[in-house]
Amino acid sequence: MKGSVLMGGMLFAAAAMGIGLWYSAEKAYYVEVTDVAEVMAYGDAFPVANYRGIDADTSPLKMRACFNVDWDYYPTDEFKGVATPLIAPKSFDCFNAKKIGADLEAGNATAILSDENKPYGFNTFIAQYPDGNAFMWRQVNNCGEAHFSGDAIPQGCPVPADAAAKNVMRDPDHALHDINLTPITGDAPESMLIEGQPIVAFSTDAKFYYACFQTPMSFGLLTETYEISDNALPAKPLGDMACYNQEKIAMDVASGEALSLVGQRNIVDGIDRIIAVYPDGRAFAWHQEAQ
Repeated sequence: MKGSVLMGGMLFAAAAMGIGLWYSAEKAYYVEVTDVAEVMAYGDAFPVANYRGIDADTSPLKMRACFNVDWDYYPTDEFKGVATPLIAPKSFDCFNAKKIGADLEAGNATAILSDENKPYGFNTFIAQYPDGNAFMWRQVNNCGEAHFSGDAIPQGCPVPADAAAKNVMRDPDHALHDINLTPITGDAPESMLIEGQPIVAFSTDAKFYYACFQTPMSFGLLTETYEISDNALPAKPLGDMACYNQEKIAMDVASGEALSLVGQRNIVDGIDRIIAVYPDGRAFAWHQEAQ
């Protein structure tokens, strides 16, 4: 008797868990959207009919929509292989991601870029059919993939709003990318002499900034003029950066083979820039938390 009660309890718990997982995937957080009369396409707003959609505040990726259009049909391969519909909850049965994707690949439908980086890191695509059926979804773009993983943002991507909040700009000409040194006298940081153009990788998070460059400044001049860092903690770049070997730099700074200097204290809130320089002029910069 006790065994059957225990088994019954386990089955009930398993069933409840299964129902919870199903509800989380299929129903939780989604809201139905029907009051949409127009969508963006080709850089302008176009009317739609019979709009049926779902969306959620928890993720931009939860948006899906099915509707009808009477726009002209312009077949194009511009977004073929790029626009990839995401599977919708089974309850939203008008949106068949596998079929839409197959039709885009076969040329039975055409993909239109509806919005780009709205919200940041996401593109909205529309799959339009010759008969006027249309389907819309969002997916992560290359800007978002880099931004959300902490990697360097690709060229051409706009500045993320939260990057400004962290005082980090994506503009390669921004003053944050000037490499300076802090004088022993306590004066304002001075521009460091550099040969050529630094190789720089930086992310939207202020801690993730790295640079490789050459300097003609001698050890003697650096030691006599600028503040030495006694807490150099070079970090490992998030992406591939062949010129920057974090383990080697840390070892050489610790042994004294490389000289570590304070580039700029509090370059952004709570973050210092540190510079490591070798006798042959090789130099490396990174950001670390202020101590």
